[in-house]
Amino acid sequence: MRKRLKNLQTRRMKKSKTFELKPFGKLSRGYLHHSTYFINIQHGAIRSSKTISSIVRWLKFIKTHHYDNFLMTGNTQTSLYRNVLKPMMAILDGLGISYDFRENKYIEIEGNICWLMGFNHEGMAGRIPGVTLGGWYADEVNTYPKTLVDLALDRLSEENSQAFWTLNPDNPYHYIYSEYIENEEKKSNEMVKVWNYTIWDNPNLSEQYIERTIARYPKGTLNYKRKILGLAAVAEGVIYSKFTEGLNTFDHTCPEYEDIKYDKYVLSTDYGPASVSVVGLFGIIKKLDGNEYHLLAEFYYDVNDPKNNGVQLSDKELVDGAIKLLTYHGKILKLAKWYTPHDAASLRAEIKKHKYRGKPIPQKPYTPDVLNDIQEIHTLFANSRFKISKECVNSIAQAQTYAWDEKARNQGEEKPLKTKNNDHCPDMWRAAILGTRSIVDNPFTESEDTYESYQME
Repeated sequence: MRKRLKNLQTRRMKKSKTFELKPFGKLSRGYLHHSTYFINIQHGAIRSSKTISSIVRWLKFIKTHHYDNFLMTGNTQTSLYRNVLKPMMAILDGLGISYDFRENKYIEIEGNICWLMGFNHEGMAGRIPGVTLGGWYADEVNTYPKTLVDLALDRLSEENSQAFWTLNPDNPYHYIYSEYIENEEKKSNEMVKVWNYTIWDNPNLSEQYIERTIARYPKGTLNYKRKILGLAAVAEGVIYSKFTEGLNTFDHTCPEYEDIKYDKYVLSTDYGPASVSVVGLFGIIKKLDGNEYHLLAEFYYDVNDPKNNGVQLSDKELVDGAIKLLTYHGKILKLAKWYTPHDAASLRAEIKKHKYRGKPIPQKPYTPDVLNDIQEIHTLFANSRFKISKECVNSIAQAQTYAWDEKARNQGEEKPLKTKNNDHCPDMWRAAILGTRSIVDNPFTESEDTYESYQME
């Protein structure tokens, strides 16, 4: 293998700026000296020196390990380069250590090959079997599907192989927490060692920066717990506690999602002409064991957003904005259904005035069953059958802030808390998911509900 690699045309990166290693804090020094377990995990606050200490530890590990074949992974190839490889090459330059870097393939450091992979989708599984590894460096490990984590660990078959993981705080229900970080049996058997960082664990951060960051994330908030204290946390009373960005979001540019074949495309709406209106474009994949739902794009209009100057959105403008979603990254989609709220009569009347691809727009009102809808969607999140494109920033934010009304709960009533910016996207999701159940039976032969049945008048 070494001979074959030498014959490959490698590309040496332009010399990085010299990187100055600053003093490590007590926690990082402990990590550097005692990360000798099979799985070594750093998790915690932002800017807490996890990455730099993990890079230094990794370089020492591959230099001293008897084997010469290793794996380095990130959420994507781009994030791996940005977060890890770029500072690592700067450190190597500063130390005068030679390396050859072939973008998106491997980096060779003094004869040690580190294969580079993006690990955010299960399509990478085919590249892992058959590879024997001496070690594995995983950046943002909480963004990986569980199957890939299991496969990579299976490949660490060389004697004294180790894994080094880093992650920022996530939902405590995430499998990385339940199966590794909080698994007392694995920790007591010295299989897993965990280092939890706070913002104060980086001695090189100025007091001004720390104070400014704390001012942005006040005590008691979700972001304070995660970004300052480095703790896994969910919002108080959050409804979709099983939602995690690592498992329930996707990047449409990744091969698995870029060329995916959807059985049906639908639009779904939450309608609030005096406040917030949002339309979502969903792609639906028919499966015998349960459909998958991908929120591909969203049109979001908030009257109270300063850039909108309090101007209400007309029904025509909402329809025009929704139709634009159907040209998705240059591809003109076939619309199966547009679901509208049961009480949005004026919007339905406006939709009837429009045509799409020369045909009337197929639409259907949807009456929510709030508690049952929430339970269905919660289960889909838990089973990774509902995923949201990273472009849908409002839906991702509201998935993590949609909460129960605690006052109502205290009176024995279960209902979501209604605020100006935490429930519009969750309300929009329901019809696209619950209103399309007939797709399980046959995705394209439903009598009057199919797009094909709408002919030119």
